[in-house]
Amino acid sequence: MKRQHFLGSAFIVLIFTLLLSGCSLLPEKQVHYQRFGNGIDMRLTYYARRDRVTRQETRSTILYSALGASDKESAKQILDPLSKRFQGITGLTEKITYGKNYAKEKLTIDYKKVNLKKIKQLPGMYYSNTKSNRISLKKSEEFLKKNKFVKITDNKYKKFTKKELTQRTYSIKDFDKIKLASSSIDDDATTITDLTKQLGRPDSTQKTKSTGEERSMYLWYLTPSKTAYVSVYTVGNRINTKTLNRYQNTDKKINSSVFDSLQNGIAYDTIINTLGEPTRATVFRNGSNTYATLTYRDKNTTKTYTFYFTNEKLISKRESS
Repeated sequence: MKRQHFLGSAFIVLIFTLLLSGCSLLPEKQVHYQRFGNGIDMRLTYYARRDRVTRQETRSTILYSALGASDKESAKQILDPLSKRFQGITGLTEKITYGKNYAKEKLTIDYKKVNLKKIKQLPGMYYSNTKSNRISLKKSEEFLKKNKFVKITDNKYKKFTKKELTQRTYSIKDFDKIKLASSSIDDDATTITDLTKQLGRPDSTQKTKSTGEERSMYLWYLTPSKTAYVSVYTVGNRINTKTLNRYQNTDKKINSSVFDSLQNGIAYDTIINTLGEPTRATVFRNGSNTYATLTYRDKNTTKTYTFYFTNEKLISKRESS
């Protein structure tokens, strides 16, 4: 009898223990969400038991055009400093791989191991309560829906088209193809209609007319953040000024020594071939003469380097901090 009583007591203790730790024995369910648009495909999966999120996985595809980056190297200059902040944290892994026209990021968080207080200040992280590592699935889903995430229940994610994944970002070479008008009868010059076919409807248009011909400005944003754009100015129907601006584009090739080595008389194309994509470019045409400015920003400092050209030859330059 004592033996049977002991076994019965042990069984009761076992049941009580299972009730206390029941969450860890429940099957783990998955909940999928996606936010798609503006050049970014973000797919988030929560793994949860009841209302408690145990871990999450986020996979993102980011087109370089969404960053205002002209190529892989420019994208690395933007994303690598952010990625560095995610490294060396227990319970969190993050990795970015770079393709020709887009980057892929994978982020995983194990809430059984991670310290929320350490990660809540990271880019893109939001937690309303960090007193414990308990993450509510219900509250997390409510937050995602408020931030334009869509719940995926049938594995039918939105996808980028092949054209979007293979289309290269707008570059200085594209900008240089905009031919400014030398006169009102320059039939070879680029028109607003030509640019609209290439870039779509302008995001901003301004027109003024006081005396003489109408003057207009047309602007196309190249990124959702509006940090990169192409703009042109017209007199009548003639484009006489164009600007390419990409503030986030920095250059690791430029520094004071390289700047000093580039002497007056060097060609506009040589500067671009030597230094790569500029942060800003402006070209103005007056009759048969063209006047251009190229600005580069040092990746490692706050310095900017500006080069001035007349008829595609360097005539002066300026270094500023």
